[in-house]
Amino acid sequence: MTKSISAGCCALVLSAFFVASASAQQAQAPATVASPVAILDLPYLFRNHMRFKQMDEVLKQEITTAEQQFMGEQKQLKDRAQQVVSELKPGSPEFKAAEEELAKKDADISLRVNIMRKNFAEKKAKNYFEVYQEVMGYVNYHATQSGVLLVLNFNGDPIDGTNPQSVIQGLNSTVLYKHPGVDITPVILDMCNRGVQLPPGFAPGTAGTANNVVPGVPPQRQ
Repeated sequence: MTKSISAGCCALVLSAFFVASASAQQAQAPATVASPVAILDLPYLFRNHMRFKQMDEVLKQEITTAEQQFMGEQKQLKDRAQQVVSELKPGSPEFKAAEEELAKKDADISLRVNIMRKNFAEKKAKNYFEVYQEVMGYVNYHATQSGVLLVLNFNGDPIDGTNPQSVIQGLNSTVLYKHPGVDITPVILDMCNRGVQLPPGFAPGTAGTANNVVPGVPPQRQ
């Protein structure tokens, strides 16, 4: 009889423990709501998109290397100009010839710098567009699976009251209030950083299966 009572007490204690644990886990789970409208913080997503950050870092290194090269050429040109002034007589044929040569080299450097800036600007835009297409594929897939009918872009950065531009952006924001459960930024960012493959038709050039994808809400943004 005593053993039966002891076993019953243990069962009750264990049952209470598991119920308490389940309740604690539910309390810690991110709040979610079923809503046909969702919001996505694109600026935050791009800042925390690992592949985009790598692409941007590579581009920055390329720009730094090119700038150093042009700075070296400009220094050589400046040194040559000082040499011409010190060694040749102003107005002489030699001086004029050297002056014309320096002007041509300076114009050539300026032209190549402008071309370089244009090329890097196009490459940066291409990087943004490539990642944007990827993000839209995930948004399309998640919205389709979750019954979301409309996804709004918003900027979740806090308004800086000392910065007029920040205040104006806040006043012009379309989203004035958001429930944490309608912010799908953590979901989409998690899919991007994990490189989840989507079924054909959800993203340009993306193939694979989404059988293992379970739409959900990862830990909330900090």
